[in-house]
Amino acid sequence: MNPTLLPDVSAIILSSGLSERMGQPKALLKWNHETTFIEKIIGEFHRFGCQQVVCMINTAIETACSTLDVSSNVKFVVNHHPEWGRFHSIRIGLGTLKGTDFCFIHNVDNPFVNRDIVEKLYLLRDGNSWCSPMYNGKGGHPVLITRQIAERILGIHDLNTTLADVLNQYPRVSVAMDDDSIHRNINTLEDYKRFVG
Repeated sequence: MNPTLLPDVSAIILSSGLSERMGQPKALLKWNHETTFIEKIIGEFHRFGCQQVVCMINTAIETACSTLDVSSNVKFVVNHHPEWGRFHSIRIGLGTLKGTDFCFIHNVDNPFVNRDIVEKLYLLRDGNSWCSPMYNGKGGHPVLITRQIAERILGIHDLNTTLADVLNQYPRVSVAMDDDSIHRNINTLEDYKRFVG
């Protein structure tokens, strides 16, 4: 059964990094026997109702991603220069979106995102602020940005800029969470064994 898609919100999943510390693509790590990290994350944003879900990938996983069974509102976009950094990938992703007022940005190395977290952020959306979950005074992912912030990012061409540099120029709405899953990034095999497998 397909969810009702919300016309004002989309998501970008960042998965074009080279996964050097992991030694294999994090997007294709198994969340469970049937599902990879990227499929699990796509599923959470899709079930929530994101109008568009853009997955930023690199050429190493392009073929594997093309075989995934995903909804028609999911788009895989290749970043041919992952070495240019995360901000470059975010810019490409935002440039593919059309007519969205809010956009979630999420990293593929945190597969613990779930529909409940996404919904809590969305319910507190504010056209003048960005929103993120918080646990023990520390923010995590995903973040929810506005069209205004997206347009600001699209206008920046300095590759030394970070997402935090931009977000720090705007008010923030924080959503308290009950556990530290918003901070769990799977960057090494040790992380993977500890938190997932």
